[in-house]
Amino acid sequence: MSSNLLPKVPTFCGRNGTSYFPNLDTMKLSYNNIGFLGPKSFRCLQRLSTLYLDYTNIGKLQDNGFACLPSLQKLHLHSIGNPLRVITQNAFNSSSLETLTLKGSNFRFDKNDRYNANTIFASCPNLMNLDLTDNYMPSDHTTFLAIFRPLRKLKKLSLTSTKILNLPTNVFTNMKLLQKLHLNENGINSWNNSYRIFGNMTSLKYLNLRHNHISVINETSFPDDLLSRLETLNLARNPFSCICDQMWFRNRIQKNHSILKEYPNGYKCRHPNNMNGVLLRDYKPTEKMCNPWNPLYTMAIVMGIVVLLFIIVGSIAVKCQDNIKNYIYLLRVYHNRKQGYIPLESEEDYEYHAFVVYCDNDRKWVHNDLLNKLENEEGLQLCIHHRNFIVGDSITTNVDNFLKKSWKVLVIVSNNFAQSEWCQWEVDVVQERRRRQGKEVIVPIILETIDSKHMTSQLRTLLDSTPSLRYRSGVGTELFWKGLLESLRKPLGHPPTSLLYSRI
Repeated sequence: MSSNLLPKVPTFCGRNGTSYFPNLDTMKLSYNNIGFLGPKSFRCLQRLSTLYLDYTNIGKLQDNGFACLPSLQKLHLHSIGNPLRVITQNAFNSSSLETLTLKGSNFRFDKNDRYNANTIFASCPNLMNLDLTDNYMPSDHTTFLAIFRPLRKLKKLSLTSTKILNLPTNVFTNMKLLQKLHLNENGINSWNNSYRIFGNMTSLKYLNLRHNHISVINETSFPDDLLSRLETLNLARNPFSCICDQMWFRNRIQKNHSILKEYPNGYKCRHPNNMNGVLLRDYKPTEKMCNPWNPLYTMAIVMGIVVLLFIIVGSIAVKCQDNIKNYIYLLRVYHNRKQGYIPLESEEDYEYHAFVVYCDNDRKWVHNDLLNKLENEEGLQLCIHHRNFIVGDSITTNVDNFLKKSWKVLVIVSNNFAQSEWCQWEVDVVQERRRRQGKEVIVPIILETIDSKHMTSQLRTLLDSTPSLRYRSGVGTELFWKGLLESLRKPLGHPPTSLLYSRI
């Protein structure tokens, strides 16, 4: 009954409510002047499953206009109303409806006063195919979500040319049965968080984004699992930018473009100007073009090395500060001596050949062996605190005075010495003497191997920075005394002979 200038829907009921067409399955009322549908417009058509009302003058869809069609499955409302102005909240009240075409009606889904977003499709929950092409979809994502929330059984959705500029989040992700999605001919250019847009769409096989404003497709544009499931992807007639950001997409289609519709002729570069019209397939940037060496990388590396060196030098300086001070002092002494400012001292300028620093537990060896050898046999004069300190003066005063009178310092090192706090203080004192006169002024003598648990930082610094002699009875004794005598008689400023004997 299309194209008959019908002003209203004909009556299909006879007397007593009987139907003139009890077995009518499909009815076409397109291209008529029908301007109104009421709850009783389609009575007595119990088996009607397909209804066409395309290009009619229906400007307002009233509540329950199709509720009296219990078998209705397909409803075509292409370009009705010219334009369609109002949709009441129960206009699509039909639990049997599976396909709804509202294409070309220029309905303003972006105007909340013309429909209720929460209820417009709430009364047709079994809808599987919905075509809203050439209408105006809302830019507000909340409204977008409210419209489609009830449609959990959709398998095909067409939103072609619906003025969408930004893809809505958390809308399509609820459509787990959706197989085909048309988003072509809109103003979509880019999007973030692709999982909130296309995630969880486990049934999607066809995705149409043709003729939008998409310039770059990269590895974050679509979830990986979506691309692996798609059978058809249409991205043709988008203004692609042939720049390095496009490398991922270009490399992917080089390997596999079987799912791309209209490839390769529909995929052309628009930007930059010198690439305008070139097929994306023929864009062949090199790795060097897209990953040039940035001078900032060089600066970052240099700065990193400098910072690392500062940390290393700082750590060494903190750990070896005593040694560093000693070397600096020795360099100054060496320089001044070279300039003739510091006269070389000799043992004749001192009252004692050596000041002996030792622990009371080692007194027996000092008095019986050391003094006997150096004083009785070699004629040297040693300063021993048990014998030479002045009664009445404090220990610190005695130490200070007799160190000044001594040519060199003998430090008798043992485990008992390492455990003595007083001996550690004396080590600090003689270290100061070492800084002033050089490392030759101190001669450490190791009586026994020092247990690591007794080794203090002061003692370790002394032994690490000063050549020492190790006393051994028996075969090595003669070599020990020879090395000790030469070290005591060696002038300051020259390498001590003890360096030669410390390895015996």
